[in-house]
This record gives sequence, C-alpha cells and structure tokens, in this order.
Amino acid sequence: MANSSNNEIWAQCLDILSKEIETTLYNASIRHLKLVDLTEDTAYLTVADDISFIVNPILSKYFSNIANALIEVTGNSYNVKVLSVSEYEKLKKDKEEKSPVPPDYFKSHLNPKYTFDSFITGSCNQMAYAAAVAVASSPGASYNPLFIYGNSGLGKTHLMVAIGNYIAENFKDKKVLYVTTETFTNEYIAAIQHRTTDDFRNKYRKIDVLLIDDIQFISRAERTQEEFFNTFNDLHEEGKQIVVTCDRPLTELTVIEDRLRTRLAWGLIADVQAPDYETKVAILNKKASDQDFTVENDILDYIAHYTGENIRELEGVINHLAMNVKQGREMSIAIAEQAVKHISMTKEKPSVTVSIILDAVSKFFDVSIEDITSTKRNAKFTFPRHVAMFLCRSITSMSYPEIGEAFGGRDHTSVMHAFNKITEQLENKPELKNALEEIRNNILR
Repeated sequence: MANSSNNEIWAQCLDILSKEIETTLYNASIRHLKLVDLTEDTAYLTVADDISFIVNPILSKYFSNIANALIEVTGNSYNVKVLSVSEYEKLKKDKEEKSPVPPDYFKSHLNPKYTFDSFITGSCNQMAYAAAVAVASSPGASYNPLFIYGNSGLGKTHLMVAIGNYIAENFKDKKVLYVTTETFTNEYIAAIQHRTTDDFRNKYRKIDVLLIDDIQFISRAERTQEEFFNTFNDLHEEGKQIVVTCDRPLTELTVIEDRLRTRLAWGLIADVQAPDYETKVAILNKKASDQDFTVENDILDYIAHYTGENIRELEGVINHLAMNVKQGREMSIAIAEQAVKHISMTKEKPSVTVSIILDAVSKFFDVSIEDITSTKRNAKFTFPRHVAMFLCRSITSMSYPEIGEAFGGRDHTSVMHAFNKITEQLENKPELKNALEEIRNNILR
C-alpha cells in the first residue's frame, strides 16, 4: 500500500500531468495509477489488475511525461515502471526471498547494565520511569511513540535501553533494535551509495521495537528525514513500539519537519529533569555499592553538593573514589574533593576558610568565636576549639602550623594534639560523629 508520502508526491505529479495530457486520455490512463515506491533510481506505479490490459497500451507514450513530473516534484530522476497490483506484489515477494536480511541486522545493541532495577528514581524522573515501565510491559499497546527528553547525562538512554532489555527478556518473539540517530543516518547514506536501500528498509521495518536515541542529531537532508518518516509510519501502522529520546522539548526541535514532529507527539511526551539532592545521594550510594564499597554520609553530602546535574559526573567521582580504595587509601573529604575537581561542574565549589569553620562551630556549640580562639582553658571552650581545629585539618588543605597561626598563634603541636584527640574520641563516641557530620553539612552548604 502506498504510504502517505508517496500519495503526496503523486498528487502533485497528477496536477502537472492533468495540464499536459488531453483530458480523455488522462482519464483513461494516468488517473488510474498509484505511486507505490521510490527506490534510488526507479519509480514503481501500479494499476488495478482488471484494467491493466486497457491502461498499459495508452500509458507507454506518456512515460517521459511521468518521469519529468517526478523530477519537477522531487528533484530526482527516476526510471518509470508500471505494473499491475499483482505483478508488483510478486516482485516484492521475490525481492524479499532473494535478499534475506543478514543475521547481524537484528542484533539489539542493548547495554545489559541498563535495566529498570539499576535506575534510581526520584521526583525528577518518576513520570518518565512509569511511562517506560508501561511501554515495556505492553509494547505497542500504550504510549506509542514514547518521546523522552531532557539534558544530556540525566538517564534518558538508560531508561530507553531498560525498555529494550525488559522486552527482550520477557517477549522472546519480539525483535528489538537500539540505534543512535547518527547511526541511522549514516546507514541510510551508505545504503544509497551502495544501492542497498532494500536491505536497509528490511532492517528497520521488520523489527518490533525501535529505540532511537538523540533524534536532535537527525540529518537535515530531506531524503534522510523522508526515510525516517516512512519507517515511523510503517512501524506505527503495524502496532510496533517506537521510543525516541531528545535533549530538548519537541517544540524546540527545529531540525525536523512539522509532519514528523506531529507524529512524535502522537503518544506520550515525558521529561527527565535534573536530579535533586536526595536522588543524587541515592545514585552515589548505588554506584558505590555496585563497586563493593561504602561511602560515609558526610562524603556523600559533599559530593552531592559540589557536583553538577549530570549523572555521568557522579559515576566519574565514584570511579575516582573506587580507585583510591583499591590502592588502600582511607576515604576522606580530601579525596572526595580531589575527585570532584577533576570533573566539569555546574555548581562552583566555594572556598572553605577558617572563618567559615569557626562560624559554624560557634553557632553549633553556642560560644563566641573570640572564646574559641582565646587562651581560655575551660572545657566549654577547649572542646569546640579542638573540633574547629580538627575540621580545619580535615576539610581544608591547611598545614598544622597554618592552623595554629589562625587560632591565636598557637604552636603546631597544639593543633596536632587537638586533631588526634578528636580522632580518638570518634571511635567510641557516636554522638561526636553525628555532631561533626552536622557541622560539616552546615559548612559545605
């Protein structure tokens, strides 16, 4: 059956031909034709079997008119072939039998680590996740197509591939294909160059689930968009599931034609937003667990606050920490700071100074900064002083002498004593650990 695109082309051709050919002859021949396919060099037109013997003798003198009309409408030159409907169906069947699809055409290209179980949900992605699960549970029956959009690195590809993995696992008879838009474009260009467009179409139109990533990169070339448009139509008409991702809302996707944009809006549009603090911490915990180590809450808090929105950044930080663990280093804020500074961040990390630490300790213990930095030996002041020195050494890159100087010109051995004392108490005083965690949170925020 001719797709709507071919109908549009042929309608324009008929308009041209009706003005060139005498009305009686036009009505007896041209108006009975349908454009059913355009390959790289041939235009296939069909006529009903019961009138083909009448129409064909008249048509033979108008092939050049038809070819010229096609050039005017499409800009391309085609050989014209007119067949009866039954002849065309037989030709299609013979081609399919002679040109079997290579086995590797149906490789899914799914990354096995991208599953629903490994996807961390939060308020930022709950709708997209629910839609993905619904699509995976009944492919082609709901939300078709599913259009998922959001900035780079927020988990769109993870969700899309999770759909594919779930369907491949639970619907063994369905062929699933994940492909980037760039790959689709490059394969189509190669098919044109090597005259293998039939193989290309067999690949993309004989699958049950098409997962196409980063539609914003689709070529502006008319023929590429035409091919994707026709592929979309064929799959959708047959109830095959289509999932598309994009880095921007559909309304801002100016690279595609309006008719394709309209079709992408037929199903459901769901966005994936930047993860909030709680989701980032959950992601960090999951990725650390996947590498068989744990990260203390104060370090997780630090990373969550000083990394950007991109989930790949979080994975990069965890990989850095994992490397340090494997090398026998003890986890610390300092190591986390080194990991964070190596990635591209959207939130600039403020410099933690002695004054910021003193302010946080002063407020927590309800004593003045002057008393903390004084020479008073009352326990009410010495304990907060030791905590402040410990935090200066833990959070900043200051040396013991530099910290001593900041605390009223004390000797560096006094700072070392304070640091060691708090370290020892942390081993058997959980309340101190909680207090330090809260103070750190206040400082790092």
